[in-house]
This record gives sequence, structure tokens and C-alpha cells, in this order.
Amino acid sequence: MITLDCGHYRTGARALLPDLRRVASEIGLRGGITIRLAGEEESRRFNHQYRHKDYPTDVLTFPMHDQTPAGRYEGDILVCVEVARRQARERGHSLRRELWVLMVHGLLHLGGYDHERDQGEMAAREQGLIAKYGGVW
Repeated sequence: MITLDCGHYRTGARALLPDLRRVASEIGLRGGITIRLAGEEESRRFNHQYRHKDYPTDVLTFPMHDQTPAGRYEGDILVCVEVARRQARERGHSLRRELWVLMVHGLLHLGGYDHERDQGEMAAREQGLIAKYGGVW
């Protein structure tokens, strides 16, 4: 199950949940996932704490793959709305589409993909999933 914490942001991202659940299932993620929409300061703080980079980033993923009393928990994804908004403008598409791309990217990281170490497998899988499930975004 994917839980989306939008905070105070009004992005229309909740409409993405059915397709995100399909993507998670196709990747093999069977447990709980929390996706949080955050601001630049929160993104910068977590990026600094966990990656030692002192700037806000678009998406951070925290795999857990834990067994909890409530069942399996895959991990958390943090998406920075302000960075996503800038990237959407630069790429000429909507904020909702950029959020979709970033959330799929985060799900792939939870599924064990790593674009910094693979030979393009993650990028290819990401493009395929975006096209298959998110063509309308």
C-alpha cells in the first residue's frame, strides 16, 4: 500500500496513486510505502544528513524492507515540490508529470535499482514504466 503525505501542498498528486500502485506491484514491491511531498529545507536537510550534499534535491529514497507487526514495509520516498516545480518548467511539462516521474524513480530505487551503478537498466525500466502507466500525465 502506498501512502501519500502531501503536507500543505496542493498538487493533484493523489490522482497518481492508482498508477503508482501498479508500478510498485510490477517492480515487485509488496509492502507499505510512504511518499512525502516536502519543501526545499527538509529536502536539503535529509540530503545533507544521508548523502552529505548540502542542497535540496528532487527525490530521496530510504529503502527499509522491514517486517513490522503490520506487515512488510518497503521504505520512504521524499519528493521536493519546489525542485520538481523548477524541473517541470525547464522540461516543459506539468508539475504533476514531474512528480509522477520522480515518484516512479523513487519506487525503482526501493526495488533495488541504482542508476549510479548499473549500465542504464534503471533508466530504461523507468522510461518503460512511465510510458506504460503514465502516458496521460
